[in-house]
Amino acid sequence: MHRMAESLGIGACFRHRPHEKPMRLQPTLRTKILLACALAACATGCKVTGADIEYWKGTVKGPGKIVAVMLSDNYPMELRTQSALALVEMERQDVDGVAELQRAIQRLPEQKRHEIIAGMVSGLAGLMRGGDTAASDANGPPPLQVRAKDAAYLLITHAQGQARDQLVDAVVGWYVVDFNGRSLAGNYSAEQVVRSLGSRAATMLVEALNAEMPPQAVVKLAEIISQVGDDQAKQRAAERLVEIERRMESDEYLEWLKGKVRDQIREQSPDAEIDENRVSAIAALNRENFVTQGALPAMKHLSSQQVVAERLLEVASLESTNEIIVQRRVKALQALEGGAKREHLQRLLALALNSEVPEAVRDYAFDRVGDIRSPEAIPPMWPLVQDGEKQRLRWRAGEMVLVIGGPGVVAEFFTKLPSGSDVKFEPEELEGYATRMSQMSPPPTDLVREQLRSSDWWDRVIALRYYERKGTEADIPAMQRLASDRAEVKGEHWENLEITTVGQVAEAAITGLRERLSGGAEAEGQQGPEQQQGEESGE
Repeated sequence: MHRMAESLGIGACFRHRPHEKPMRLQPTLRTKILLACALAACATGCKVTGADIEYWKGTVKGPGKIVAVMLSDNYPMELRTQSALALVEMERQDVDGVAELQRAIQRLPEQKRHEIIAGMVSGLAGLMRGGDTAASDANGPPPLQVRAKDAAYLLITHAQGQARDQLVDAVVGWYVVDFNGRSLAGNYSAEQVVRSLGSRAATMLVEALNAEMPPQAVVKLAEIISQVGDDQAKQRAAERLVEIERRMESDEYLEWLKGKVRDQIREQSPDAEIDENRVSAIAALNRENFVTQGALPAMKHLSSQQVVAERLLEVASLESTNEIIVQRRVKALQALEGGAKREHLQRLLALALNSEVPEAVRDYAFDRVGDIRSPEAIPPMWPLVQDGEKQRLRWRAGEMVLVIGGPGVVAEFFTKLPSGSDVKFEPEELEGYATRMSQMSPPPTDLVREQLRSSDWWDRVIALRYYERKGTEADIPAMQRLASDRAEVKGEHWENLEITTVGQVAEAAITGLRERLSGGAEAEGQQGPEQQQGEESGE
């Protein structure tokens, strides 16, 4: 029996021999009987110790022996638990100990499985605890810590009660220590882990947010928390992000960055004299990167939280035309997308309608006003719609009025457009108005039809472009009556289309309409870039 057990590689009394080689056994009934006999013999005639488990971690047949001890009821639970941990601790290229553990744990009866997992918790936490400081080099955390993290994560599925909670805390806590250095370590990324574990894990991730982590890490953390966390986690993360952004703007933070720059210079050129002006310039640039590529974009994921929305509006309202601050203001308004509410309307209108505000800032303020879609925004927009000179702002305001007001505002819109012999409209502006009208529900077809007889050439062009998008075969005769219209179109970019008169617009619109109709249902389903963009943004 002793020799039979030795051939199976089971038991402490079958010590490793220098000439030991791996054996290939078929999982036959005979093998199973021999294994049972071997285990029985081992239980009665020899004793496996912790020292044996440690020794087997480095032998050829060792992993199989360790698994056998873990699975056998003939050994005390303490030794079986040690065996399970040993599979994680093995430093081997030929055997994946974590995979062996996963397979073995699934073979155990439920009660024994829970006992072994509960016994492993402190050991796995200890293996990971060697990483309670951030990764010290580009190679990331040590392999043993990574294996312990992967093993702990895999066991969570099988754990219960306190053991499960402790494993969740250990795994997520490991990422919190150095999210940027550890988020992709091992077989399971931080994002995979947190998404599978849910709001408890997302809540813990809030503690990982800090002003010193790379911008992309701040953004990713905010994204995960916003998608997985509960309301409390989102609120805490929002408050934390505002604190981080404020700290980044502080003198203390700038001094910290200067220290980092000096360290980097010394590392690259130990004997070089440090130019403090250069240090200050580099640190200032890095701070802006942290703010505009990290904190503010991260806030976008939590812009629905009041504390974040208020802070973004504060940044957007900074009274400065300095290029760096203007970029910060733009990023703040971009981040407010999805978070602008009716109570923010007046502050956003103050930015959008103020001619002294930089153009880029006004653009995004208009976007956020459009997001709110409040009818209260329409009256302040009419003066811009009526402006005969500021074509760009008129176009922006005109499209916004149409988007917010819908069919009910179309008739008034035509009366508000500027008039006079000198007024100019670019083709893109008029097509933009036509596109917005064509996207309305119900479509304002009857109101637009009246504009085919308007005395103003731009009204007729809008109507023609509208029918190009929404008209039917029955509308072509009315459009053809304008084919002989010799009224001159005025504005930039018409020459690019080789169009000089309303009649030429009519011919192009009829051609476009017929091409759309000839395409049948397929063509009806196709949309131009402007239409697609409008629908994707909900406009």
